[in-house]
Amino acid sequence: MDALECLKTRRSIRKFQDIPISKEIITQILEMGHLSPSGSNMQPWKVIVVQSEESRRQLAQFSKYSSMISTAGCVFVIYLDHTQKYSYLKNVQSIGAFFQSLLLAIHAVGLGGVWIGEILKRTDDVNIFLNMDNPKMELMGVIAFGTPDQKGSVSRIPLDDIILQWL
Repeated sequence: MDALECLKTRRSIRKFQDIPISKEIITQILEMGHLSPSGSNMQPWKVIVVQSEESRRQLAQFSKYSSMISTAGCVFVIYLDHTQKYSYLKNVQSIGAFFQSLLLAIHAVGLGGVWIGEILKRTDDVNIFLNMDNPKMELMGVIAFGTPDQKGSVSRIPLDDIILQWL
């Protein structure tokens, strides 16, 4: 699949089949995400890979989207590493690029995923569960992914509505 086709066909997938994902595929997805652009090449992302069924079930209790997390084949819990002292805003923008790259890689290997930011409401609980007591790590969200059990849909506002000016 070429890059434009990948961008055009990627959808958020919220229902997953009960099919394990190999460590090789998970590693390949992380390698592609790790190629994301970042301000001054700081690469301010850190990831906790949650693959076991029991760990996903426990993590799921901290989100109203618990079924997406518990039924996914794998979940990436993504942190911003504050030891990378560049610019908070640019580091957060880099994290957004990292999320998008991971989601595109997930799609490119034939899986589906969804970015869940709602879990940030329970950051303290997530950090306790994951034994993340490092104040230099800020939870940015999770990506739940696996073998799709649904087709995603897309709804976008017209392109003209997002263009402020064309000079």
